[in-house]
Amino acid sequence: MTNFHNTTARPGTKKGVWNEFTVIMPLKPGGANRMRDSFGGFDEERTKNTDRIGTVHDLRFVIFDNDTRCIFASTFDGDWETYIDDFATIIPDEIDLLFAEVVDYPGVRSPDIKDFIAKHQVSAMAFYGAYTDASVRDVWKALKIRKALDQMLDAAN
Repeated sequence: MTNFHNTTARPGTKKGVWNEFTVIMPLKPGGANRMRDSFGGFDEERTKNTDRIGTVHDLRFVIFDNDTRCIFASTFDGDWETYIDDFATIIPDEIDLLFAEVVDYPGVRSPDIKDFIAKHQVSAMAFYGAYTDASVRDVWKALKIRKALDQMLDAAN
């Protein structure tokens, strides 16, 4: 028997290897303050965890509308399904901690998570990136090459 899941169309705009991703979700009463307290900023550990995914160019959380809703927005490489699967398998506990205050959040390990996300996702009206043909890994590689070249040139002086 096939485990068929009724999937909602996956929104978002793609340009080059980049995809934009924006979800707008309602918060539980008092959830904004609990979310701020549990999040505590984007420290070095959270940065390292996000880097482990290897496809995230940027991301941001915004609480708005008198602390009743939040936006999670990011830009990533690859396809939508893999992006969600990566968060669910690489940093699931962190995702559940961050989204615990969202109304009806099923948990990132739930079979309903992708439909939940798609239900709250909106596509950008316009999407721009200066280097949309370069993946995160391409940029990291270019930065390593630049650093090595700089060191070589500095040593030659």
